[in-house]
Amino acid sequence: MDGNWQEVMKAAISEVLETMYFTDVVFQQKAPSEAFRGWQAAIEMHASDTAAVVGLSLGFEDSFARELAANMLGLDPDGMPDEDVRDALQELANMVAGNCVVLLGPEKWRLGLPRAHSGLVAPPAATHGVGMSAAGHFVGWAWCRRE
Repeated sequence: MDGNWQEVMKAAISEVLETMYFTDVVFQQKAPSEAFRGWQAAIEMHASDTAAVVGLSLGFEDSFARELAANMLGLDPDGMPDEDVRDALQELANMVAGNCVVLLGPEKWRLGLPRAHSGLVAPPAATHGVGMSAAGHFVGWAWCRRE
């Protein structure tokens, strides 16, 4: 996978987080290699003219995931039900992938269904990932893979 995917992914994440979640992140050159407990959201983008599939995954520390969900839903993050966090992160994955498709040519790609879950967040072995920080603290990572 070329660097173009990583740049498209970062641009899409920034756009969606700023406009829909009222949050800014700073990207780090390399995603940390250690797993952490938190939330992972994922979605696939299918090429319409080939069999190519690109998977996009977003992993966030629990407190940041809850902050994102609270920002989107206009709720207090304390005591937020996991279902609300999951729904907000699925929508985040969908919007980020949608922005990627727009940047790459919407006629060439179609989106799969987003999914999200809590638990151990670890990147797949073969990825192009970036770390993310907010207010100087690590909050998660994003990666894409071509299948």
